[in-house]
Amino acid sequence: MLVRFGDREAQGVQIAAQTQEKAQESCEQKVSEKQQRKNTIFAGDLPLHKDSITLRRQQAQKKAMEFVQNAWDTDRKTDQSIAKYEALAGEQKKEILVNRDRIYECRDRKENLREGYGVEKDSQEQKDLELLERRYYPNNGEFEDLDFTEEERKRLKELEGEPLTEYQQRCLEIDGEEQVFKIREGRAESALVAYNGAVRSIKQERLKSHEMTDAQNNAKKVMEEASKDIQGMLWEEAKDQVDETYEETREEEEKKAEEKEEEEEKIELRKEQKELMEARIDEARAESHEAEEARREQEKDAREEAAFLKDMAEAGMDVAGAGDTVKAEIKDILNKLKLIDADIKGIEVDEEI
Repeated sequence: MLVRFGDREAQGVQIAAQTQEKAQESCEQKVSEKQQRKNTIFAGDLPLHKDSITLRRQQAQKKAMEFVQNAWDTDRKTDQSIAKYEALAGEQKKEILVNRDRIYECRDRKENLREGYGVEKDSQEQKDLELLERRYYPNNGEFEDLDFTEEERKRLKELEGEPLTEYQQRCLEIDGEEQVFKIREGRAESALVAYNGAVRSIKQERLKSHEMTDAQNNAKKVMEEASKDIQGMLWEEAKDQVDETYEETREEEEKKAEEKEEEEEKIELRKEQKELMEARIDEARAESHEAEEARREQEKDAREEAAFLKDMAEAGMDVAGAGDTVKAEIKDILNKLKLIDADIKGIEVDEEI
């Protein structure tokens, strides 16, 4: 069977081949760009293990908070201690004032008694009372001097055998009460001094310790150390991830190289098939051309034979029913006539020359 390929068919095959080559080149370019992007690694895109980093940061924050919390607790305890001692000091101040008022009341009562009994300040009865007060209640304020003169001792000896006046008796009783209030006032004053001293000592120790500042500095150091540790952890994890990523990339590149080699082999095979197809197209086209020429020649011979037979018939020579031998001879004659005609044409050309 004779296959004919026209110019349009051949052109379509060529366009299809060119389109396939362009598509292959575009695909290879995209693969190259994608591979280039994969070779670039960003640390922010790495799937790092954040659990250990979060845990380290939380531990540091907890430790830092412990420093600060302990400082706050200590500071709060210090404030509580200061408040406690200040409260106690306040109570002692009240106790001092209360007892001091009682002392003043006792002295006012004695003064009222003196005036009520009509005892003069420079009388012997008043002097004897003051001497007895110095003896029995030496710590009552104005009677703190324990030393007595010889005359005072002699008088005290005389008073031992004499009864006390009612005024003196009542004043000495009031002196006993005043002595109690005086002792209470002294104790309250001692306690007040102790509590005030405790407050001063605590405040001085606070100024020396700088505990809150130290706690803040320690917390800062803890967070800085944690930050360095976290940076190291990030670096190690990033390094491991990069190594792993590059290993995967290398394996992918090897795989891609193998696939590319296979694809190139396929492309080469397709090119060979294309060349073979084009050769077959050219061969088929040549065969088609030769067949077309033979067909045209046959048609020409047939027309000439028909014209000759017509001329023969018109000349009275009926060869329509002649056999193949006769037809062959006639055909041979026609061929000779063609040659003669060609020779004549050649002669005509020569003559023209």
